[in-house]
Amino acid sequence: MSRRKHTSWARKVLAQVLVIGICGGIVCGCKKDVVDPGGGGSGEGEWQGGPVTLTVATCNLLKPAGRRAEMSMDQQVVRKALAQSIAETKADIIGFNELDETFISGAKYSLPTACSAIKDFAWKIEWPNDIHESGPVSYSYANGFAYNKAKLTLEESGYVWLSKEENAWYVKPESAYLKAGSPERTCLWARMTHKESKKEFWLFVTHLPTKDQGGAENMARVLNNFAAHKASGAVAILTGDMNSAPGSVAYRILTSYWTDGNASATWGTMSGSSTKYYYTVEEFSANRTDRRIDHIMTRGCKATGYHPVVVTYPYGGNAWCPSDHLPVAATITIE
Repeated sequence: MSRRKHTSWARKVLAQVLVIGICGGIVCGCKKDVVDPGGGGSGEGEWQGGPVTLTVATCNLLKPAGRRAEMSMDQQVVRKALAQSIAETKADIIGFNELDETFISGAKYSLPTACSAIKDFAWKIEWPNDIHESGPVSYSYANGFAYNKAKLTLEESGYVWLSKEENAWYVKPESAYLKAGSPERTCLWARMTHKESKKEFWLFVTHLPTKDQGGAENMARVLNNFAAHKASGAVAILTGDMNSAPGSVAYRILTSYWTDGNASATWGTMSGSSTKYYYTVEEFSANRTDRRIDHIMTRGCKATGYHPVVVTYPYGGNAWCPSDHLPVAATITIE
């Protein structure tokens, strides 16, 4: 993949105010269908002693520049469906992939504005990813996360670039540009505390390369080493589009350190096509685990109730999904 030239990153004034009304069944023209084979928890209620439960989700947004007309973010119905799919995860923590500068606060497709109906969400979505020869980095293809600030305290957070070929990670963009390889991939990290119980855990969010791009296997190994270094054996949660289905080499590397949130899940999470943009629920594929590439993994805690959330919107007489990935959620139990 060729290096993108440095562009100006002046933020655009919000062009449209999104008003999201959520009701049962049909929501502002969006049809919802929450598929829950395992009974995922809501994460609601205060801690009463004993284990802590949180709902954790992951969502690949499909960056606006990669969308065709049928899924354009300029359509209000698409924006509403995407926001609703995020809301329907009922997440206390949600990791995001394929963010860019148009999704950040105050921008054209601002996620905080679109998801303003979600109570007590704090947004951490202004992170760099792509690196330019001149030094600056951009938001393009970045990762991010949001969390329930009424339940959780963010103690510290940051990011590193994962190396495509070496057993290394990089904090400085200059080093990453010279050594990390292309495509650039970051790993976000955060240390968080559950307010009621005072229990601490770590969150990691990443997006590994595709098979064609190469490097997922090495980056998975580096990710494991970085998480072990950073969290030092503490409770940890990993979310993201790993571009690695169960059985793949990168998946086996990841699960040598992490526990898959649901290794027996029967749902795929991606359509499997980069050119066909009519995404029916069938194309997202029940019983197609080879398309399950969006993962919630754990270490030192337990995930149950892994399930996809399906929200569609009408276009051309068909029901469409607002991304080429389904958001997925699971209940995490911390003892």
